[in-house]
Amino acid sequence: MKKKCIMGTIVGLMLVMSAAAQDTGWTERWRYDPNADKFNAPDATLDLFGTWADRDRFGGEDDSFGGGLGFTMYFIRFLGISADSYIEEWKWPYRANASLLVRLPLGQTGLAPYGFGGGGRQWKYIPQYTAHAGAGLQLKLNPHTALFGDWRRVFPEVTQDHHLVRFGLNVGF
Repeated sequence: MKKKCIMGTIVGLMLVMSAAAQDTGWTERWRYDPNADKFNAPDATLDLFGTWADRDRFGGEDDSFGGGLGFTMYFIRFLGISADSYIEEWKWPYRANASLLVRLPLGQTGLAPYGFGGGGRQWKYIPQYTAHAGAGLQLKLNPHTALFGDWRRVFPEVTQDHHLVRFGLNVGF
């Protein structure tokens, strides 16, 4: 059952990404163009990422690895919003987060450091509200595709504070 769920998720994500690629060829989404303005607005992306947290789902001392997906929308070049969910196991609903993002594109390099803050809700195991704040770095390969990595400090209502690290891919549509 677990393998079927994972395979179904992968196939679904591939369908979403291929539908998003209709306006340009698939190879164009991965091509790095040093002269293109990579930070257009509005900019909407599907975010696929892996996670590491220094606390498990019960707030214990065990490290936990997982994955997640999200949606990010930059209304202007520097300001956006994001919604994401990450899990350590394939059971839904698990948690949901929303963030306000501020990024600073560094010219035509494709690099943009960003900061964010927001809140969320966890439903499984220990239901609680959370707040978070963090920073990251985005590397835009072109206007449609980017790699990112970020760190956030999570402040749960019931369990102890913890760190969450994410690394992933933004695919624009």
